Amino acid sequence: MKEDLIADLWNVTVEHIPEIYRQDVATDFVNTLMDYGIKESTIEALQGIDPYLDEAIEYVIDGEEIDDSDLEYDED
Repeated sequence: MKEDLIADLWNVTVEHIPEIYRQDVATDFVNTLMDYGIKESTIEALQGIDPYLDEAIEYVIDGEEIDDSDLEYDED
């Protein structure tokens, strides 16, 4: 999927979302893109379109670097 199509989808959608919910919706939007296999480079190319989307991209991409399976838990 091309960046311009994703950007258009976001811009059309965000206009109908009250500002108080935009950050949560932006994070869900980016997570959904990742779930559907959209490349990180494509998602990162969306930066600069909307401040809420920018923050969500940074949060989701940075959060992906932490793999819970690599964490060791003491079960005692």
